[in-house]
Amino acid sequence: MKKYIKILSVLICGCVALASTSVFAADTATQKEPSTRNNAVIFKVHEIDPVMKDGVVTGCDFSVTLYNRTSINFRSFTLNLEWNDVVDERFRFDNYMAAYLDAEEYSKQKEFIGSDAGAVSLQTSIAISAFGADKQISIRSHVDSEKCYLMLGNASYRVSPCDIVRNIDNMNAVGINNKECSQLFQFVNTSNPEYFGQFKKLSATEIVAQQDATITNDLADIDVVIKKIVENLGSSDTALAEIN
Repeated sequence: MKKYIKILSVLICGCVALASTSVFAADTATQKEPSTRNNAVIFKVHEIDPVMKDGVVTGCDFSVTLYNRTSINFRSFTLNLEWNDVVDERFRFDNYMAAYLDAEEYSKQKEFIGSDAGAVSLQTSIAISAFGADKQISIRSHVDSEKCYLMLGNASYRVSPCDIVRNIDNMNAVGINNKECSQLFQFVNTSNPEYFGQFKKLSATEIVAQQDATITNDLADIDVVIKKIVENLGSSDTALAEIN
């Protein structure tokens, strides 16, 4: 009898531990962290290295890694990236003087202060060819700019032109226009935890959901086992009562 009780205690403890793990996984999944789509070409810009000449930054070497989670095979496409210069815009001299002087004094000095030119965005284009479904590639590239720090932030992007491999057996097959092609892609920046790891076939959110489902199934199986043990303990009590 003591043996049965000991086994039951171990199983119940294990059940509680798994339940705690399940709750933790569920909480993690509901934190609404930035996630990637499972039907997109995800890509990131990383390994950004400033290139210096005579102590001055003149360019940026960087890598772009892409993972094709779609079922589409690309013959070729060009990835056009643009980062707005929010740093230079924030520290423009005329904006600074407008904040430093009162309105009357600024109005008097305006013609002498002048106006700084608008901040210039950082732009680059990367041509890619022969990129198949469920494949990952990394490309090393360069851009002439001193604003390498901008590449750590979010970028707007456009994929054009976009040429996919069409199924010649399907006479009704149609091409994907450039707007639709851009929608197949998703940029992963440093605010997304997936930026700092290896890209996977499934998003981190999907992996957590699958793990959570597995734990739920395991808990259901444990419930069945516990019920059987309780039933057996009841039978054993009946048998012992009859013997006594």
